[in-house]
Amino acid sequence: MNARAVVASSFAFSLLLLAVWVSPASAIPWDVGGRVPPSETPAPTLPDPLCLESYANDAPDGGPRIHFGIGPRLAGEIGTGQSTPLVPEDWRKRDRALKRLAGDRDFSVRLNRLFMSDGEAGIRKFQKMARHYGRLGLGVELQVRYHPGPELDGDIPAWLEYVRKVVRAFGPIRSVRALQITNEVNIAFSPNTSDGAWKNSKQSLVSGVKTAKRYSDRLGYGRLEIGFNFAWRFGTQADADFWNDLREMGGKELRQATEWVGLDLYPGTYLPPAAAIENYADTYLEAIAQMRECYMPKAGFGPRFPIRIEETGWPTGPGRTEAEQKEILRQFVNTAHRYRGTYNVTDFRWFGLRDNNSDGPDYQSYFGLLRDNYSPKPGFYEYLTRVSKLGARKSATGKGQQRG
Repeated sequence: MNARAVVASSFAFSLLLLAVWVSPASAIPWDVGGRVPPSETPAPTLPDPLCLESYANDAPDGGPRIHFGIGPRLAGEIGTGQSTPLVPEDWRKRDRALKRLAGDRDFSVRLNRLFMSDGEAGIRKFQKMARHYGRLGLGVELQVRYHPGPELDGDIPAWLEYVRKVVRAFGPIRSVRALQITNEVNIAFSPNTSDGAWKNSKQSLVSGVKTAKRYSDRLGYGRLEIGFNFAWRFGTQADADFWNDLREMGGKELRQATEWVGLDLYPGTYLPPAAAIENYADTYLEAIAQMRECYMPKAGFGPRFPIRIEETGWPTGPGRTEAEQKEILRQFVNTAHRYRGTYNVTDFRWFGLRDNNSDGPDYQSYFGLLRDNYSPKPGFYEYLTRVSKLGARKSATGKGQQRG
């Protein structure tokens, strides 16, 4: 099933749920379009095995400032590989834009698409990038992809040896702060962007997180923060199964090795579709609340585990305006900031910095806050303002403040 079919199927089911909502005094279905404000949302009724109810009934609460960042690399296209040509990068213009966004705040780049299948050459390429961004004063977070070659598909021992190689290679680089082990294992239809299409993908997450934590601690690289991520609402049963399986496969050992849990969400691009959304801020809140109060607890991940918004964005392109991107970005950031204490949200990464190709055929080429010639969209200035006003400050050593 392709991405649009998954979205259409999930959305149709959600509309059915809304149709049977009859009593505002009892729990209500997931508020797809953000129509019901938190003050009018009743508490959910448990158990909720498929996370079909609304959890956005909590009051906003502050906390430590959020650590912001962005993905500076290309956006992966849904499917088996890239189809639209990428306009070549200009690293000088890219770096100027990154330093401008960061200003005097703690700011990180999330380097996506470090594939196991790229082997030693891929590791060397990413080492070079990590050192470069570190010299710019930026923190670095690595997306360590399972993504095996055909001969190693399902080979967990080979994957764990690769994880150990990554720890050895990046542990000495002080700018590297975190490793995200695997990517979006709950998505099984898009091997280019997500790891769920490969054999033993859930086992790769569980064993990979535990190995990365044990090995980094053993080598004295305990400062590396180890986590994994989840792509929100890409299959009602599959999403619930993902968390139930993590509980069964990983248990206490996985929780002990995990230092944060990542959330990838794209309201208005994937689910919910833009046509269904009345209030982007409340729709965004619905996702964060469901993640914290329904999905994560299925695997035993309670409030002490920080949520990092690892990927979030809203592309421009055909039928989508730059003015809309600016406004939606503002609502996404402000919602995360306003509820950061309520749901223990510590980090926020926008996806991404620059368009793949500003003449591309569809939205997948237009996720950037910059056009492909590095000219800023209005959203670039909005993100700069949000980071400056709301972001965590650097400590006297130039590193991020202690996390709360």
